[in-house]
Amino acid sequence: MQAKPHIKLLNTVLLPDYPSGSAISYYEGKFYLVGDDARNIAVLDRDYREAGTIPLFEHPEKRIPKAQKTDFETAVIVEAQQQAHLLAIGSASRKEREQVMLVPLEQSGGHPAKFNTGVFTERLRSAGIKEVNIEGGTLAGEQLILANRGNNTYPENHLIITGKDYWLCQEDVPISVLPLTLPSYIDGFLGISELCYDPLSDTLLFTLSSEATANAYDDGAIGDSYIAWVDHISQQIKQSSIALDALINLPEADAAFKGEKIEGICIEAAHPNEWLLHLVADNDKGQSRLFRVQLLRGA
Repeated sequence: MQAKPHIKLLNTVLLPDYPSGSAISYYEGKFYLVGDDARNIAVLDRDYREAGTIPLFEHPEKRIPKAQKTDFETAVIVEAQQQAHLLAIGSASRKEREQVMLVPLEQSGGHPAKFNTGVFTERLRSAGIKEVNIEGGTLAGEQLILANRGNNTYPENHLIITGKDYWLCQEDVPISVLPLTLPSYIDGFLGISELCYDPLSDTLLFTLSSEATANAYDDGAIGDSYIAWVDHISQQIKQSSIALDALINLPEADAAFKGEKIEGICIEAAHPNEWLLHLVADNDKGQSRLFRVQLLRGA
């Protein structure tokens, strides 16, 4: 009998002073935490202890107001100028959110560089995305995979396959838009909240959540969050649509996830049929919560 996927919660930590965690990345023993209305990136060690900050914006308040925030919803480790950078990507759900920021992670790397992505956003609309709301991203080889989250008015998620430096060549970078099919047994709509790629198994990991909102701007009541994945993603993205191979309800796996809106996921370690993952949740109250989990995907 084939073993079912299983999640084990290893530990969880509340960060009361870091707002609106929306993305978490792991690089060389450190976690880089991005908040969609935060003024800086929080740098944490492997035990979730503060190891520094990287300033992004000057603002008198801890949380940048909704009408002003760049709304960084995902972040990806990329190489630029022959060194590692964190690419923070705005949701593009409003004009002021059509931005990415390239943040050097090496000590001699200099200052963050900001790029407007309005041309790319307009191409996404022309490609059939009715309401742009980029919530996830990950690098898979030479391609960048972005996730556009739907809502109750436009209940469809899309994967966007593009170049790994798309912000530099927005007018002619290749773009492929693929709808994501949710399992038929799901009651209601689940929106993608983040992506993460495992090159060892060629698997694309997803986080998804339900939220009572009719558009890409307003927040709504938080429902359940999920982890899902698609195997052989390098071949799957050549198809006309994508279907999930597995979907796990997190509150059903552990009550600690009840009421938590999982916004980010990253891999610390990958083994055949097993991942050590880190998740970040935004509770819409100016705090963030981290989860360390072991995911056994089954034989």
